[in-house]
Amino acid sequence: MASLILRAPPPVGAAAARALSPRARRQQPLLKVTLAIFLWLVLVRNQSLQELFYGRIVNNDDIFAQAGFSILFGVLLMANGMPTRRELFVVPTSIAIFLGYCCFTLIWSIDLPVGSRRLLNATVVIWLVFRYVSAFGPDLLLYRFRQALIAMLIVNFLVVMLSPSGVHTYAFGEEPFLLGNWRGMMPHKNIAGATSALTILLFLFDNRQFSKTVSALVVAGAAIFLFYTHSRTSGGVVLCAILLAVASQRYNARYRLLLSGALLLIAIVVFGMLWSRVDGVVEMLDDPGALTGRGAIWPLLLEYAGRYPWTGAGFGSFWSTGSSSPILTLTTGWVAEYAPHGHNGYLDLLVTIGLPGLVLAMIVLVVWPLLRLMLSQSIAAPRRALLFGLMVFCIGNNLTESTLMVGAMVVQVFLILAIAIIHHDSSLSPGQHHRIRRRIVRLLPHAPRQPFPVRQRGVRSV
Repeated sequence: MASLILRAPPPVGAAAARALSPRARRQQPLLKVTLAIFLWLVLVRNQSLQELFYGRIVNNDDIFAQAGFSILFGVLLMANGMPTRRELFVVPTSIAIFLGYCCFTLIWSIDLPVGSRRLLNATVVIWLVFRYVSAFGPDLLLYRFRQALIAMLIVNFLVVMLSPSGVHTYAFGEEPFLLGNWRGMMPHKNIAGATSALTILLFLFDNRQFSKTVSALVVAGAAIFLFYTHSRTSGGVVLCAILLAVASQRYNARYRLLLSGALLLIAIVVFGMLWSRVDGVVEMLDDPGALTGRGAIWPLLLEYAGRYPWTGAGFGSFWSTGSSSPILTLTTGWVAEYAPHGHNGYLDLLVTIGLPGLVLAMIVLVVWPLLRLMLSQSIAAPRRALLFGLMVFCIGNNLTESTLMVGAMVVQVFLILAIAIIHHDSSLSPGQHHRIRRRIVRLLPHAPRQPFPVRQRGVRSV
């Protein structure tokens, strides 16, 4: 079994390693060590260790992990001398513009130190993921991620069987709905459920690196663990992601106009259904117990967004900022006392960076990556299915959880991983996305006016 799990990655990764420059080959040992530390910080985190050994979380912001990511950033930045342009500017221009806007919102931030620290952490994590994709290539990096997920799944089962901390044994506020739910080594059952769902996706699609027997065992184990976490969001969204990922394998970029029309029709139908049941939606939001308490949170966020629609509170400055937290001006109930976030990534962005920031985030993190993926003509169907499934899961998960631009949350890291691989693979693939990219670049200051060919390796993309 060990030989099946730890067998070498596909020849693509080995060939890529042999093709590296001498400088890149010298950096490989350092990159492997830092990647292992990065995956540890993402999947295990200091909070899990605190609860395992102390029974409580000492610091909700997990400053230990934030310091760890900053150290990794510094080590990779200065490895083997000053960084080259390719090593430094690995984040696409579109994401850099969005991060710049988030930084701009700090001007009116309610809590500048907290917001700045959270933005720095989110930026560092994004840079690290793009740096690893650039350094290892998608195939080898996905292989390392799959190894880490196998190890995490085994550890989670062991913690459930051997430690009382592997199962929720306390009630959140006054609600006992968490009691008995599995979480393993993870801080919360929803994080454990999302990690299990992501494990299922990575071993179902584009998996040429593990045998079918090992993959089936991992998928079955992850499905069992996901079931016992009772994370309904992850369970429902991963089923949708699997179905849409399978359907995407039949997609051909030449039928993009037909796809666009179908998506527009679906959007109109969904909007019409919601509009026809708007009274029911309002009634649900008026029920504080709806959606396991989310019905008491979302109206407060919408109320604050109505007060400050264009600015918000500033990046990362709404929740858990002490006495300055805006939630304290809206309520004094259990939401203000216990809730660490809004349980909706889109609403949390709306109340922190405002409507312009939310629109920009959707374009940069959702619309543009999906366009690049679906318009690229040479991305293989298995890889497209994996990336599409990851995107669907991460987008859907944020409907009831808040992970968008939240540092190193597992779903956020996998969303950035999918986006980074999409940028990498689509830049080397012909398609209509290059024509769109050229038009966008011409709108930027000092942009080149002449057409340019399909991106070569190491050249920055939009």
